[in-house]
Amino acid sequence: MNQRSSEGEQTDLNILFVTESFPPKSYGGGEISCSLLAQALVERDDVEVSVLTSEIEGEKKLKKKDGVKIIRRLKTGSDRSSLKSNLKRRLFFKKSVQKEIDRISHQYDLVHFFNITSITKVSKPSFATINSYLNFCPKGNLFYKEESVCEGCYFRKFLGCITNSEYVGNQKISKLLRHNPVFWVALYLDYKKRNRFLSDVDYFFSLSDFISEMLVKSGISPSQITKVPNLPKIEKSKEEIEIPENECTVAYIGGLTKIKGVDLLIRAFKEIETEAYLIVVGDGPEKKRLEELAGSASNILFLGQIEHKLISSIYEKSDIVVVPSVWPEPLSRVLLESAYFGIPIIATDVGGSSHVVKHGYNGLLAEPEFEDIKEKLEFLIKNDKKREEMKKNMKKYHRKNLSKEKILERIVENYKKRLKN
Repeated sequence: MNQRSSEGEQTDLNILFVTESFPPKSYGGGEISCSLLAQALVERDDVEVSVLTSEIEGEKKLKKKDGVKIIRRLKTGSDRSSLKSNLKRRLFFKKSVQKEIDRISHQYDLVHFFNITSITKVSKPSFATINSYLNFCPKGNLFYKEESVCEGCYFRKFLGCITNSEYVGNQKISKLLRHNPVFWVALYLDYKKRNRFLSDVDYFFSLSDFISEMLVKSGISPSQITKVPNLPKIEKSKEEIEIPENECTVAYIGGLTKIKGVDLLIRAFKEIETEAYLIVVGDGPEKKRLEELAGSASNILFLGQIEHKLISSIYEKSDIVVVPSVWPEPLSRVLLESAYFGIPIIATDVGGSSHVVKHGYNGLLAEPEFEDIKEKLEFLIKNDKKREEMKKNMKKYHRKNLSKEKILERIVENYKKRLKN
């Protein structure tokens, strides 16, 4: 620690982030989290951040943007558009990470990994943020036969699961692929390799108690784990989405996939006698089926995919946000964004939802079943006083537990504490 930056200023922490992709090209939650955290940390006086990431055509290999030093020297990670590029990525990316880590890690106090694919051995203290279930499940979603939360995997059990599943992660797969033995073996071997990567990391940031439990089941000591949520991505714009004025607006924001449980929400909403509106924001393979399920209901509006900068206008006009997932999401960004705007949440009690939603205080937790979602939704739609109370409580909870300042303080304190050990 206490190294000197290129501008001659002294910093307490000099950190290297490692991520497969980084804006202007990003693919997943880990990369978004890396970008948001890097930008937030460099606003402090005691931290300097460099990001090791993949080359992008037209981007310089070394530049500083908004206080973050970006090193684009990793090979193959920025292109995922074809089978050939993905094969090349699979064969060479890990070697590229190891080569660059060996070359530059001595310049830093610690290394922080944001993707499972980027984790490698390093001589400095290492941290990893676990954003998904890729280390714990061949399908990456812990959703056994798309019926229940998986309690542990072995090959024979996996065969029964994959042949009865439509999704790997949140991507829909063909029937032909899920009955292909070559696909089974490749997926399972990849999972075993990803699980072994955990032993290369000294300390972990988990998004929720649920992920912490999965790490412990994989052999990680609880003393190596710190629970910290991601920073939410909040953008505001003068533009806004027009929504009809009504007594109560219920919003769903996210992908329209089977595992998101949007069908349960629509079925429940249709059976409630109300003048409220249900706003569905997002797109995906289930959109047509969900529109058919909504039928002629004039108070269910599908807005499709909208720019993230306009999402704030949805939150600002929403009275309730529903996260009806039937799979155990690690910690939905929608929960964190809703908390930022102080909106009561109804969420299914699976995965990391209970990290944000405190039942009866700032929202309601429901079983991932039609009847329970309907009961909770009807209660909150028809109870203005309770919604207002939960709104105030959500704002309090966000300030105390989920604010940018609290998250950064927890992460930096953890860095410093681990470096002293």
